[in-house]
Amino acid sequence: MTIVENAAYEWRVYNAKALYRLENARGRTESLIRGRIFGLRQAGSKKGVYRLIVRELGPRMVFSLSEQEMLGLLKKSSQLTNASAHSHPRAKTLLSRLQKTDPKDFWAVVAALNWPKFAQDDGYADTARSVLRECYRQQDLNRLLRTAARMRRELQRAVEKAEKAARRQLFLGGDDSFYDALAYAVSSGQARFEGFVRKPESFVKKFNALPMDRQNFEYCFE
Repeated sequence: MTIVENAAYEWRVYNAKALYRLENARGRTESLIRGRIFGLRQAGSKKGVYRLIVRELGPRMVFSLSEQEMLGLLKKSSQLTNASAHSHPRAKTLLSRLQKTDPKDFWAVVAALNWPKFAQDDGYADTARSVLRECYRQQDLNRLLRTAARMRRELQRAVEKAEKAARRQLFLGGDDSFYDALAYAVSSGQARFEGFVRKPESFVKKFNALPMDRQNFEYCFE
């Protein structure tokens, strides 16, 4: 693929697991994470220099890359197409729902994602993450992540209180499984989550019997 001088930005999806650090001329730092969409083009005035923008940050936040950095980044990304941006069959519906949902309404966003129904589908986690980034600003995603973590900790305290009263461990999985189960409980929606908090024994009963072999819900907002 050739990044053409003075052309419009070519949009790409970052695919690597490792963060890719960026810093612009003013010292502003950002990171490309898996699923993040960015644009590349050759700088018009400097040979071997390329411009990069992150779609969710807008066109004014520009980062410069050397040709070597650009070539390395191409290997860690793929060209954005309709298929790669929205690879899951529910993507268009999800995009429509999220565009109509206030990102400040955490439980409305949770309902739009419908995580319990689709989390095990191939590609849904990455697609949900990508669509969230298309619809919302980074500060919205950060707030959603903080809220999800706060809810998770609230349920964790309720379960640990129940275990203390019972004088035995109620949740039978390890720490990682417990973390994933708590996050999954948050994804179940406000009514079910509040029911788990009121009766943590119901959470234990459900999630002791449910294998946690899917992506953690909070991944969507990271």
